Amino acid sequence: MCYGVASCCFDGSLSDREGLERVQAQAAHIVAGVPKAANREDALREARLKTVSGVPHRRALEYYLRLKAKGPVHTKVADSIFPPEHPIHVRLAKVQHLYSTIGSPEKPHDAKVLQWVRRVHFNITTPAGLKADAPEKDKKVHTMRRVQRFRDFGHQVWTDGSVVLDVSSGAGALVHPKVGRREKVVLGAGSLACSYRAECVAMEAGLKRLTDTIELSKTHRTRVVAFTDSLSLLMALSTGPAGVEDAMLRPIWDLILRIVRLRVSVNFQFVFSHCGVPRNEAADKEAEQGNAKPQSYPAWVANICHWGREASAERDVQGL
Repeated sequence: MCYGVASCCFDGSLSDREGLERVQAQAAHIVAGVPKAANREDALREARLKTVSGVPHRRALEYYLRLKAKGPVHTKVADSIFPPEHPIHVRLAKVQHLYSTIGSPEKPHDAKVLQWVRRVHFNITTPAGLKADAPEKDKKVHTMRRVQRFRDFGHQVWTDGSVVLDVSSGAGALVHPKVGRREKVVLGAGSLACSYRAECVAMEAGLKRLTDTIELSKTHRTRVVAFTDSLSLLMALSTGPAGVEDAMLRPIWDLILRIVRLRVSVNFQFVFSHCGVPRNEAADKEAEQGNAKPQSYPAWVANICHWGREASAERDVQGL
């Protein structure tokens, strides 16, 4: 109830907001089972509640960014609703201090690209149907069997992401040609860290290096396999390029289509992580090194919204 009423926070009086905060504080002490004399912020944290004043600021920031992401017409609407003096710009300025570039959605691919999609295959099943809690030995055995099926492919790409929560993230990618030198890419994926973001950056970096390698060697009409331990990334990509607009998946699909236009088939495979598969372990090591790289990779709207949710759980906007 407090969060519902909190939507009027910007127009409400100070006494109204203080009244809501007192009600929430009482509820927090009851839910958390802590004495009334306990610190209010500690009680909220124990009860897993966000501050009343922090919620509307976070929701307003999300709404503002999503409006601006829809194009120039919606940008004008967003600027009229949230003028420069609006409190959400304080929070936005904090993000812009971390990131000089904020990615924006792209126009979706047209139907013409569908003719190329038949050259792309996604395997979003686990090796031998194993679950995440299966023994590590079984994971390694069946993952290696899956990998061995692609030993005759012209190129293998291995990608992985690494996250140091609230500090940094890294992306690592390895390109193994059947004949020739292995290539690697290591870079920072941004300090607004989340696993999915790092995995996207790693896949984009790996496919970019692969594309450059194929174009340089003029090795057309070959087969490529990309291995990742991010099932969520593969599931998102497997929906196809036609409906992709966000700045996370669009660059990856652009690279996939660029590759298949070279008469190259691309196969994406899921592999279990941290079970002793050599090339996955190597990609993970490169990703960890990426945490020490500059964290200047462009932020995406989804990352900023995620950061807003996390930040509002820890502190009020006035403390930013």
